[in-house]
Amino acid sequence: MGEHHVPLTIDENNNVTSVGTNNDIYEDCILCGVKTTTLKTTHVDFRTGYIEGAGQLCRECYMKGSSEGREHITIPKNWVKQYPNDMELGAKIRQFYYENY
Repeated sequence: MGEHHVPLTIDENNNVTSVGTNNDIYEDCILCGVKTTTLKTTHVDFRTGYIEGAGQLCRECYMKGSSEGREHITIPKNWVKQYPNDMELGAKIRQFYYENY
């Protein structure tokens, strides 16, 4: 990997008080655009509100909707190739939704 330079904020006792700038260390919500509380350095396996292939959501956008707190469903990704016709894929997703939710 190449070198990365990150600005540091150092207090009067020579202690590092922050790394980077406040604007670039946190992820932006992919739906509403607000800064999230998720650090960009947090691995995706340890994030709440991360949607693979899309990005990070803020808590409010992630929790909107259903009584379960989320309005997202997960489908097997092989369906995208298995049902290349949009109508077939949509029908399969609707069927999956009604059977499971």
